Amino acid sequence: MRFGRAVFLGALIVHLIGPASIADSLIAVPAITCADGASERVPLRSTYRLPEASGTITVERMGGTTGIEVKVDSMKPAMLFGGDYNTYVLWVVPPGGAAENRGEITLDGSRASTHAETSHSEFAILITAEPHFLVSTPSAFVVLENEASSSSLRIQQPLIEGVYNFDRSSLDQVQKAKGPIHTDVKQAFTAVRLADRANASTLAAEEFAEAQRALQQTIAFWRERRDRTEIAAQARETVRLAVAAQRLAQERAF
Repeated sequence: MRFGRAVFLGALIVHLIGPASIADSLIAVPAITCADGASERVPLRSTYRLPEASGTITVERMGGTTGIEVKVDSMKPAMLFGGDYNTYVLWVVPPGGAAENRGEITLDGSRASTHAETSHSEFAILITAEPHFLVSTPSAFVVLENEASSSSLRIQQPLIEGVYNFDRSSLDQVQKAKGPIHTDVKQAFTAVRLADRANASTLAAEEFAEAQRALQQTIAFWRERRDRTEIAAQARETVRLAVAAQRLAQERAF
């Protein structure tokens, strides 16, 4: 019985992530420490994934909440990585805790700015390329991380590796894009695809069917040239439903 369950789990893992290798990489990022009432500006440094990228974060802590203003420049669309990658996500990584998804970073040409908040006074910042805005763990495609501040603490964070498909591992030498970058519909397609890889069509059939219907509605809105905000809202709802189906399938499988 135990042997049969092991075989099933192994087959499920292969089905979920395909031929790519299964691994978790680990990153160590200097911590930012923000005292109450204090404000600090910290540069962001790029990685080999997107070596031309740059940015800054300004953190200010007031009344138990830390505000985070993020500005990035010389970026390129995440979809240029190909495969499952579509967008960028901002992460707050506290010491000894799980990374917190603090929202999508939407590009306008090569630039973007966003605001986030956290209850933590000590944390690291990561910006990663991701399949969609609702991911719960950072991928290995880190494009920006904060530089060292006054704190000497380094925070370690596991990264998902070998799960998402891609065409290139770096955007070095790839041309920049111009104008607003809309990836909502592609994120919806990818979220449903990832749910399907998780065998949601069998293990969470009702929820997966609902996500598929939402995707068809997203496609219909796009073909009808509906207002951009309406298309985006429907696409984001598709992602939400697909992620729910994927997580339910994974829970039932294991």
